Amino acid sequence: MTESDIIRGCVKNDRRCQNQLYQQYFPLMSSIARRYFESRDDALMAINYGFLKVLQNIEKFNPEYSLATWIRNILINHIVDELRKKKSYADYIQLSDAEEDFNQAQTNLTEGKWEEEELRTMLAALPQSTANVFNLFAMDGFSHREIAVKLRISEGTSKWHVSEARKRLKVLLNQKLKCENKLGITDSMK
Repeated sequence: MTESDIIRGCVKNDRRCQNQLYQQYFPLMSSIARRYFESRDDALMAINYGFLKVLQNIEKFNPEYSLATWIRNILINHIVDELRKKKSYADYIQLSDAEEDFNQAQTNLTEGKWEEEELRTMLAALPQSTANVFNLFAMDGFSHREIAVKLRISEGTSKWHVSEARKRLKVLLNQKLKCENKLGITDSMK
């Protein structure tokens, strides 16, 4: 069954096509949701509500674009809505006049030898609001302006959270590397 067949079937409320779409895109949706929720149940709930929104709006999908990107955007928008409901973003530190240079070359911390679980563990060590902004920026590719609109924060606050996340992740990475180096030295002595 082609992607076009699945979409046509979903528009007609064909349960078999809906199931096929869910099975095909569950891994993508799961990897996104698990970055934003510590609880597996919360992530699964977000996936299911996101998928429901996909099915409710499938007739609006434009086949000129990628279905995966469309589904990803629906899920992320749903997650942001949920995070806004659960957590007041009024406690974010406002740093709109921060003088830090954010135009310098950006290093994507997801590139490298980290396995997904290691990255998830490091992100879980960040304050939730900082991790959410970092996910939106570094992992999902939103601009600071888009994040500011989505989370109802200033662009400066978004930049601060990304900067703070990078600083903390750098410390965690250095700790991890030191630990690995110590283990390497210990192993070579045996």
